[in-house]
Amino acid sequence: MKNLLKILFWIFISTMIMYGVLTVIEPSKIMIENEGPINDKDSTQTIDTTIIMDSPIILQDSTVLTVCATMYHPVVGQCDDTPDITADQSKIPNIDSCSHLNWIAVSQDLLWFNDGPIRYGDTVYVEAGHKTGYYIVRDAMNRRFKKKIDFLESVGTEAYRYKKATLHINS
Repeated sequence: MKNLLKILFWIFISTMIMYGVLTVIEPSKIMIENEGPINDKDSTQTIDTTIIMDSPIILQDSTVLTVCATMYHPVVGQCDDTPDITADQSKIPNIDSCSHLNWIAVSQDLLWFNDGPIRYGDTVYVEAGHKTGYYIVRDAMNRRFKKKIDFLESVGTEAYRYKKATLHINS
């Protein structure tokens, strides 16, 4: 019975993750389309404008944290024995080319099951030098780390660290 509950739980979690993956819109590329008449004289002509927002959308009530930001490669030496599977059970398609996924791991003190403000699948905005942008929380770090995030990087990416990165979590 206990194993059945575990299986049902992971099926539920996997379903929710897949739903989230299929419905996530990349926040940094929000498209606004506008069609309307060019002027009052000729209302049959329309103009099509597309605006791409690259600036962050940060709500007034968002949680802002200062964290240490580092990076990790999905390899056995830096992860567990299944480095291509994240804590939320997402599969990294190619460990040699995964930086473009914009996935991060967060320390466990930041996760909801430890009374933190973040859930797996949340999209957060990170201000950290060349890595500033939107990221999806897919992985968790070892319990020994506190107030820390790790950027998922392709194997071979040179190591970097930001001692004071800003993490914006929209509530």
